[in-house]
Amino acid sequence: MMTSLTLQDLVNVDTLQEIQDRFADATGLGVVIADQDGTPVTQPSNFTNFCTLVRSSPEGMRSCILSDERVGMMAAEQGKPVIHRCHSGLVDLAAPIIVDERYLGSVLCGQVFIEDEDEARLDFIRTQTRQIPVDQQQLSECFRQIGFTSQKRVEAAAEMLYLVANYIVKIGATHLTQQELFAKKQKLLEEAEIRARLEKTLKETQLKVLQSQINPHFLFNTLNTISRLAYLEGADQTQNVTYSLAKLLRYSLRNIDQLVYLRDELEHVKQYLSIQQSRFPGRIHYQERVEAGVELVKLPILCLQPIFENAIVHGFEPREGDMTLTVTAFTENETVIIEVCDNGAGMTEEDLVSIFSENKPQNGGHTTGIGLKNVHKRIQHYLGEEYGITSITSCYGAQTIIQITVPKTGGAYIEADDRG
Repeated sequence: MMTSLTLQDLVNVDTLQEIQDRFADATGLGVVIADQDGTPVTQPSNFTNFCTLVRSSPEGMRSCILSDERVGMMAAEQGKPVIHRCHSGLVDLAAPIIVDERYLGSVLCGQVFIEDEDEARLDFIRTQTRQIPVDQQQLSECFRQIGFTSQKRVEAAAEMLYLVANYIVKIGATHLTQQELFAKKQKLLEEAEIRARLEKTLKETQLKVLQSQINPHFLFNTLNTISRLAYLEGADQTQNVTYSLAKLLRYSLRNIDQLVYLRDELEHVKQYLSIQQSRFPGRIHYQERVEAGVELVKLPILCLQPIFENAIVHGFEPREGDMTLTVTAFTENETVIIEVCDNGAGMTEEDLVSIFSENKPQNGGHTTGIGLKNVHKRIQHYLGEEYGITSITSCYGAQTIIQITVPKTGGAYIEADDRG
């Protein structure tokens, strides 16, 4: 490989600009692609007014380039996306572009603040740019326009940024191979094919994000894309597991404060169990006994799946044999009783007493982060103190039954004959 090889030698700048612009449009973040020295290769996309003003001065531009060079090298050394603070104190992300083990540059984005972290240090951050020779009043106004986002969304953006960097790497690797094996026309056709694939992926993931906020639905959409690819490749089990995970994720992204129908919770449980049944073929069985009309009772979202997860993690995985999980739902006076029964390891008397203990740390589920105590408190909060997990009975080594009680009245329940 040529010792003076650059990113521009492997990937057309117009192609880089198009990839960058599409990512910026999808995420709402400021984006630029820089070489290994931090020098911009593309024109900035969706930059904040603050960063644009800082870069308008030679001193500011020099500081930005040095900052981009530093974080790009950090990402290259770690071989993964890096989240850091630029010289002005803003949160930036970088994903390395490494072709044939050679670091050629990075994709950089961000220019945001972190919620619950940066509010208290805004004055300190302002001082970082006071020495830059620009209109300080205008700079202060631009500073107030910078958006806030969550740490989780920044981390999600970093992962998606790495996906984009990997596509650029593929384009570069393809060019490198083509220089040795194919004519110029063949190379251009291959580049067009890879670019078309990237456009298709970005469209299918539907990164609909506004004002520097990453919407976690991109992961759900990416899983759908993987599921379709598995279908095309004939990987039926991979497709089924990925489809179940996508539905699981989509459901969990709904508003945690909303009430949902019992039928929605049961469908969510089935998707979760489908994944577990793929992990333990033929060993996990599910039964459902729901009285007609009861499926339309309402309860807080994500109340049932943590119970099933608790049964599998603590009652099934530590031992040999099969597990049968049964959910039963029926009316009793003006309430609806939902029972989840498993034939797992069961609990001791000490375990039963400690479940709702105020002194014991409450560990959430692996999937939702929601434990049994959390489920109980949320039902009480939304439906009333008399409801929630009203009974837990267990026979150690044999069985556990968890009973949830929710109201039938108050518009939460629709009789079967009234469903239309």
